[in-house]
Amino acid sequence: MRVVIVGAGHDGSYLAERLVAEGQEVVIIEADEDKAARIQDRLDILAIQGNGASPAVLRRAGVDRAGLFLAVTDNDGANVLACRSAKALGVPRTVARVEDPDLRDVSPGLGVDVAVDPRESAARQAARLAEHAGVTEYAMFADGQLSMVAGVVTEDGAAAGKTVMQLRPLAEGWSFIVAAVVRGNTTTIGRGDTDMEAGDHVVVMAETSRVRDVIGMFGIETEPINRVVILGGTRIAAMTAEILLKAGYEVLIVEEERERAAFMARRSRASVLQADPTDPDFLTSLRLGEGDVVVGLSGHDHLNLMGCLMASAVGAPKTIARFGHRSVAGLLRNVGIDATLSSRVAVANMILQYVRRDRILSVATVKDTDAEAIEIELAAGSPAVGRQLIDLGLPRDAVLGGIARGNGVIVPEGDTMLRVGDHVVVFAKSEAIDAAEKIFLA
Repeated sequence: MRVVIVGAGHDGSYLAERLVAEGQEVVIIEADEDKAARIQDRLDILAIQGNGASPAVLRRAGVDRAGLFLAVTDNDGANVLACRSAKALGVPRTVARVEDPDLRDVSPGLGVDVAVDPRESAARQAARLAEHAGVTEYAMFADGQLSMVAGVVTEDGAAAGKTVMQLRPLAEGWSFIVAAVVRGNTTTIGRGDTDMEAGDHVVVMAETSRVRDVIGMFGIETEPINRVVILGGTRIAAMTAEILLKAGYEVLIVEEERERAAFMARRSRASVLQADPTDPDFLTSLRLGEGDVVVGLSGHDHLNLMGCLMASAVGAPKTIARFGHRSVAGLLRNVGIDATLSSRVAVANMILQYVRRDRILSVATVKDTDAEAIEIELAAGSPAVGRQLIDLGLPRDAVLGGIARGNGVIVPEGDTMLRVGDHVVVFAKSEAIDAAEKIFLA
């Protein structure tokens, strides 16, 4: 499918990278000539310098042959206007990144089929990581029945030094699937002979109610938390605080700018302090310790990094940092940052499901791999319905991570029979996604 993307910033370049890896035909429109040249050289795609809302530029990009149009610049108005122009030229589906809630409400009448706000998704992700401090990724599927969790295998974990098959007898009532093991820059889809070592980044699919028990097999500890300290007074920070407050946690927001701190104090139910979130004396005064999690959610990568590092140095047992640059995430796992999140990845996850076919309900990526977890609802015409898992012929680089059926969850076995209406979660590397989708989609 031909996909036209407006904006070669972090969002656009990340989406382009993933789509090119899957074999999609990608064209990028970027106003900045240098950015356009860089992404064209890096990804070997067609990049056009110009205004993404200009009909002339859109025609040069071949929007008349595009199946999907994505506008993901940092300017809400420009994204909506670009979609309106693309729609007028016959593009069947348009998706715009729109953070302004008022503009998002009216965007359907302006040529936008789907408006996405990555900050809402990033806030939910931040809250999940805070509640499960110790994991590096957390995504939910099938109305919360199934979870994808990732973390680092420790030397004390039962999984260290074992294959998946060797681990199985040690897990009472086997209730999870090892979806992938990431070692360095190599991602291996989990099979019986896949081995796991201390320091590996492991991705597991499990019934949500069993997550804490399951990750314990890998030595990933999630201690109960009482207080979450959020560094930064951004919109994501406010939304994350609200989610955590509703869940019953104590939340403290630290914002350096006086006016912004005062604004947050008026708008949020959380406690708000005006202070430098990187100041070690201030952080020491918070008496960080057992039951605390520090989450860096400012709009600046360096402040989130320094704030979390300082907090860790003065006693914070768990830290989570938000980064705009996705490549930063994998570099910080062993330097005092326990988990990272990115609104760039969040917007990609929201948009990727619209690149897929019908009945793709959600998509989640893992930050340091090119793999995705895809939730699919099986329709009556699906080639998988009425067949056992062992007979499906899944590609080597794909695995069925779980099945939600009615109000229950099934950990798939070779003889598991698939039914109409099943919600299946497939974990696959980029090169196997298309083949895996064809097996499950009608």
